[in-house]
Amino acid sequence: MPRKYKIAALVFIIVLAVFFRFWQFSSIPVGLYQDEAMNGSDALSSLKTGEFKAFYPNNNGREGLIVWLDALAIKTFGTEPWVLRLFPAIAGLLAVLGLYFLAKELFNTKVALVSSLFMATSFWAVNFSRTGFRAALMVPILIWSFYFLLKGFRLKNFIYFVIAGALFGLGFYTYISFRFAPVLALLAFAALLFKKSNKKLWFGILAFIGVTFLVALPIGLYFLNNPGDFFGRSSSVSIFSQDSPLIAVTISAIKALGMFNIVGDFNWRHNYAGLPELFFPVGILFILGIYFSARRRSFEDKLTLLWLVIFLLPNILTIEGNPHALRAVGAIPAAMMLSGVGLVWAYDKLKEYFDKRQILPVIVLILVFIVVCDFNRYFNQWAYNINVSRAFSHEQLEISKYLNSLSPQTEKYVLWHPNDRATDNGLPVSAQTVYFLTSQKIKINYLRADEIDKIKLEGNSAVIAPIYYDIELLHKLNKQFPQSKINFVDINTAVLLIP
Repeated sequence: MPRKYKIAALVFIIVLAVFFRFWQFSSIPVGLYQDEAMNGSDALSSLKTGEFKAFYPNNNGREGLIVWLDALAIKTFGTEPWVLRLFPAIAGLLAVLGLYFLAKELFNTKVALVSSLFMATSFWAVNFSRTGFRAALMVPILIWSFYFLLKGFRLKNFIYFVIAGALFGLGFYTYISFRFAPVLALLAFAALLFKKSNKKLWFGILAFIGVTFLVALPIGLYFLNNPGDFFGRSSSVSIFSQDSPLIAVTISAIKALGMFNIVGDFNWRHNYAGLPELFFPVGILFILGIYFSARRRSFEDKLTLLWLVIFLLPNILTIEGNPHALRAVGAIPAAMMLSGVGLVWAYDKLKEYFDKRQILPVIVLILVFIVVCDFNRYFNQWAYNINVSRAFSHEQLEISKYLNSLSPQTEKYVLWHPNDRATDNGLPVSAQTVYFLTSQKIKINYLRADEIDKIKLEGNSAVIAPIYYDIELLHKLNKQFPQSKINFVDINTAVLLIP
């Protein structure tokens, strides 16, 4: 393929990736889930105090990078749902571009183009590029750090090892699954290092380790002083907490392997519930890629297969919510590359029996079919499904819009469930969506739902908004304030108007 066609193909793929990540960006997905909002609330707190932490312990703990970037986005654009999804979307674009260079470094241009095309439109990759979860930041850092590491080994260039180390260290501030990345690096490059051992490589690898250590040092020190935060929820959902860990790991492994082609994640925030993570033509190519890579056994193939297995371990070693597309997000690059290997291998095989001019149009039609179906699956079938709006706390978004529209003279009370535990800002995670979307716009009095006796109205009008739908609570409030009326602002979303 002439160079100008390769460049044109890559540009087209990047344009496609931009479209899939930013088309109707402010409205899809609808709502703002509480975990996304918690990141925004911590970002607001950091902007207010000037204290940017390596690790934020709220909501079972989150590495700091997503909060830092959210703070930058909020300072620039304000407190809207899409603002908390901006940097994950940018990360998604960097992942598509990075995968091209990584796959080209490992395999060839054909595999690189197909792999990046699959990632550009894959529901799995697109979905996490359009939500405010921190895991999305891990993917491009994984891809680019290994790309520069490979480049350093091939060219024996010191600067590439330094860049790889800086990125690798930054990865520890993204998502808990990144902690498996050192295992991949050790297994993949140890043999290569000793096979091609020389002073330049040793200096390079020492630079990589040293820079990684320095960049990751702040969060490492934090975990050293707060070991409980290092493990977080992982100990309670680990297979080792089960009566029979062997049975638990077997079941988890079957579910993790089956998520690609048989049954996927059932969480509507992560997937079109239950559908395989890979669209079926890509899933078939994925199986072909595994078969061919396992047979060929080159370093490149071994690295890709190792990547897949290692980043499925967060799924395999836990018992909660499997198969879990979010925990396995680190496996996306390997899955896309193996699918690319499968397509190129199939194409080369077909050339033995058919003329190239007969095969290419069929391949192009298959790729167009995949892109169109990926678009339909995300933007039509999934985006407007009622389960998705519920999964992304659409009711709280509507409450927030309603409260923001009220006159400043109207007193506003928001009630949260008494069983929920408060975070650092005095509110539970369940109330963070309303808090984030209203805190810079209006004044709200927050109370637990069992504290309604504390409501003392000082003005002529007020609104009391429970953040969860409880008709008994609404009737109780209605009796306490006889002049009030219940007003529905959305399906299963109601507030109390006084008078």
